[in-house]
Order: sequence, then C-alpha cells, then structure tokens
Amino acid sequence: MRRALAAAGLGLCLCLAAGAFAAAPLYVPGVALLALASAAAAWVALAARGARVVRELGCPCVQEEAPLRLSVCVARGRVPMPGAEVRAWPDGGVLSPPGSNGAVIIAQVRFSRRGIHALGPASLLVSDPLGLARRTIVSAADRVLVLPRIEPLQLTELGGESTGFGQRSTPVLSAGATEVDSLAPHRPGAPASRIHWPTVARTTTLMERRLVADADQAPVVVVDPRDPSAPEALDLALRAAASLCVHLARHGGCALLLPGDRRPARIDRELYGFPELHARLALLEPDAGAPALTCLATAITVLWVTAADVRARALIQLRAPARCLVSPHPRPGWPVRFKVAGCSGQWVEARGRRAA
Repeated sequence: MRRALAAAGLGLCLCLAAGAFAAAPLYVPGVALLALASAAAAWVALAARGARVVRELGCPCVQEEAPLRLSVCVARGRVPMPGAEVRAWPDGGVLSPPGSNGAVIIAQVRFSRRGIHALGPASLLVSDPLGLARRTIVSAADRVLVLPRIEPLQLTELGGESTGFGQRSTPVLSAGATEVDSLAPHRPGAPASRIHWPTVARTTTLMERRLVADADQAPVVVVDPRDPSAPEALDLALRAAASLCVHLARHGGCALLLPGDRRPARIDRELYGFPELHARLALLEPDAGAPALTCLATAITVLWVTAADVRARALIQLRAPARCLVSPHPRPGWPVRFKVAGCSGQWVEARGRRAA
C-alpha cells in the first residue's frame, strides 16, 4: 500500500498548495490522486478479502532433477480482482490466474541435489491496474525429500563369471542352509522341495522358502560416506549406490549395508523395502561413520561405494571372493568393468591379492 499512500500524499499536497496560493487548477489533480489512491486501496482490500491459495504436492519425495508436480488452487472472494499474479513458489515464474473460481493451476519444480529441501509457499498477488495497492496471499510451505537419482549401469568389460550384472548364475546351496529366512515368489528352476504349499493353498500364488544361505549369495552394496573429496563426489557415490541396488535387485536381488546397520538389508526383484533405503541414502552424511564389516564375513560379492580419494584398504581386507570398488575416483592400474552415475566399478584381484 506504499504507492497508494504516496499517491494520496501527493494529492493532499496539491490540494494544500491550491488553497495556500489560490491556485484553483491544482485542485483537479489533487482531488483525482486522492480519489484514485482511495479507490485502488479499497478495491484491492475488498478483492483480497476471502481469497485463498492452496498448494498440493504430487508426491512428498522426488528424485534429483525429476519434475515434481504442483497443484495450486486459487479461491476468489466476492469482489472481482482488479489484477492478479500467481506463483507456485517464491522464485517461480508468474502463472496465469485461473479463469474460474477454484480452478487448479499445474506447475513443476525440480531439485538438483539430494536431501530435504524447503519449498516456499505459493502466492497470490492482488493489485490494481496502476500498481498503487497490492496485497499478497500465501499458502503453507512444504518440505520435499529429494532422493538420489537412479541412472543406468554401463558395462565396459565382460570377462569371466558375472555376479549380479545380468549374468548371475544360480548358486548351489550349502548342505547346512536349512533355516528359513523369508518367503518369496517361486523362481523358475528352484527345487520343488522349497515350495511353501500352505501359502500356495491359501493365496493360489506359487511361493518358495528363501533360506539363510540365499542372502549370502546375493551381492552386497556397502556405502562408506566417510571423508568425501567434495560434497558433489558424495552425491555421485550415493547415486551410484542407489542405481546399483535397483540394477542388481532386478537381476536376482541384492542387499544394502549402510552405516549403523548390523546386517545388510535385502532387496528383492520387486524392490520391496528399497523406498525406505532410498530415503536413507538421501539423508546420509559423512559423519554417519563406517559400515559394520563383521556382517560381511560370509558375503560372496561386495561392492564398496565410497566418495573418498583413497578408501580401498578395508575392501581389500575382506574375504569375499568377488570385491568391487565403486568410486568417482578410479584407482590407477585397476581395470574399470562398469560405470554408473559418474562412478567407476573396479574389481579387486581375487583371493586377497593386493593390487598396486
């Protein structure tokens, strides 16, 4: 309302000058400015009364750089608005106001980095045609969880037996693997003795028992967030970890070990449990500490994901037959077998042999 007050003040000054100096022609612009400022202020105030703006998010979480759908609903009062501008968030572009009361405006916003982001409120700016009076009506603010982006995996070299990269062979269970870990959809080629017939009779869905030894056969993605070379490097590593989990899960299943966990969390073909792990990856920071290595004693394939320049010693010391370093900083002399999300996957020489 500052402009309206300034216009009214100017009109009052003209009227005072007209009376002081007997300059009757000054009354005309003075009275006109007073009337114009009063009318503009009253019109905007009445139009803004009863007006509301409500914003709804299409989803409370979204991947990096993916569009997040926003629905902005503008409700008008009884008095028509002289002019209106709508923004879906404070720094967003100006949107055309809806033609009817209660109409919904659709917009999209993108976030470039993972984590929790505060999205400022949507706003409705009511103003007169001359811009003398303005009123802003805002919605509630929101918080959006931005997840690491899932990117495709690119194989650069295929040699020997591949584990979990689309060519995973079905492992042979050890004789002691008799403890049931969970139930899962029946896999073609699995022994018929593992079919859980009570579940089949109840749900008419072919289900099989997953034994504890199955978890040992699944590749384990280990995330080490300590000492990243840069915040952007940690973002690359976490994108690579999330992408590897999705890729490996779709090719037979995998497990993910994060700092603070006592055992790796399993992820099956249907990605059950992955949304929660994906959210934890979005919030992971360097001070989370080191992953627990004691639970990897029986693991066969370990993929160690790190953003540090040098963090391969713990991986080399593991007893897993297949060990892979995934990092945005490739180690010299180690062959790169695949690339994902700006990181390189390098297999460590087998059976504890140290690479240069």
